[in-house]
Amino acid sequence: MRTVVVSLIAEDRPGLVAELARTVAEQGGNWLEGQMGRLGGTFAGAVPVEIEDDRIDDLSAAVRDLPDVDVVEVTAATTATDGAEELDEVRLQVIGRDQPGIVRDVTAALAQHGLGIHDLYTSISDAPMSGERLFEAIAVVGVAKDVDLTELRTALDEVSTQLSPDVQIDDGDETAARGAVPEQT
Repeated sequence: MRTVVVSLIAEDRPGLVAELARTVAEQGGNWLEGQMGRLGGTFAGAVPVEIEDDRIDDLSAAVRDLPDVDVVEVTAATTATDGAEELDEVRLQVIGRDQPGIVRDVTAALAQHGLGIHDLYTSISDAPMSGERLFEAIAVVGVAKDVDLTELRTALDEVSTQLSPDVQIDDGDETAARGAVPEQT
């Protein structure tokens, strides 16, 4: 068995995920973890699938044949090596008035400190009282055990000063965190 990642973009409609799951099963694949959702009126997602090497092309063709599917990519999944460093995860929440540059500046601060994003969820909503657009991002970030988050906090404080979003890190350090990040539901 080999693990591949099936990525797709399609017109959003009821039953699309059921058809994808049926197609994976019909091709002898085993659906693993995945992330899918509606983005700007379009459905997008990625799912790792375990499948026999000789069935990968058939799986790719079958997914491409699904109605309303615009883009399909089937690529080999990579796995961590035995000597790979084990990472802790911290949650990061950013919320503030929607404006260009928030994602750019926050992710740049993470990259400058050698931190990788494991999961990132972003959304736009209307503020309850003013009705202005609010941007919110929740990220799960991989952090090596020996990394001190003090410099990252300083860099994120600079982003907060420049663009005005509230940036919170929840790494279990109650004295350093500027607030607890709520669990994603």
